[in-house]
Amino acid sequence: MCETLSEPLSQVMTLLGKRWTGVVWSTLMQGPVYFSDLKRGIPGINDRILNERLVELVDLGLATRTVIDGRPIRVRYELTGRGAAIRPALDELTRWAQEHLQPPAR
Repeated sequence: MCETLSEPLSQVMTLLGKRWTGVVWSTLMQGPVYFSDLKRGIPGINDRILNERLVELVDLGLATRTVIDGRPIRVRYELTGRGAAIRPALDELTRWAQEHLQPPAR
């Protein structure tokens, strides 16, 4: 018989399973970053998707959004403690992927 995933695991897998979420989240692990720098640092992502992913992380309390007055106005994003707390899990997933997702030797 197949058991269902626990609700917390299901939630995090749903969040990380959205295209670009893991990349955006991992990029924010490097420290506070402006929207424009995020856009440049994540090749292939468009403004709409980047904004959607950032709004979701902010709404979940995993990141903060700070508007910096000036010309031009800049918007800075930073992980909260809750958002940064996933680092050990992502590090483990990275190690697992390096070991198990490599193409088989021919």
